[in-house]
Amino acid sequence: MTTDRTPAGALPPGGRLRVDPADPAVLHVEGEVDIDVVHTFAESLGVDEIGAGRALAAAGVQEVDLSRATFIDSSAIALLVSIAPHRRPERLRVRGASGAPLMTLQVTGLDSILELV
Repeated sequence: MTTDRTPAGALPPGGRLRVDPADPAVLHVEGEVDIDVVHTFAESLGVDEIGAGRALAAAGVQEVDLSRATFIDSSAIALLVSIAPHRRPERLRVRGASGAPLMTLQVTGLDSILELV
């Protein structure tokens, strides 16, 4: 779902959201994800930021991998929140959250509605 070309293992400047076609159940969040990253990703899906969560859920995303995220802002939080209702009765799994992204989830209270693994 993205076309960023970076050397293997390197994080792109800023950040990136991607779904690997080999593992379409996982949304990968990498680097510093802000409104520009979310907007660009939503455009790549053919929707606006509000519709991105619904599109990801419809595509089968069940988990968000934050293991390579260094920062997430309110637009990234909004993306997680917009995926979560489409997972009911199950909770959206979020794995690998640490540092600033984990603190953001805790401060916003999302750690109580997401399944952190």
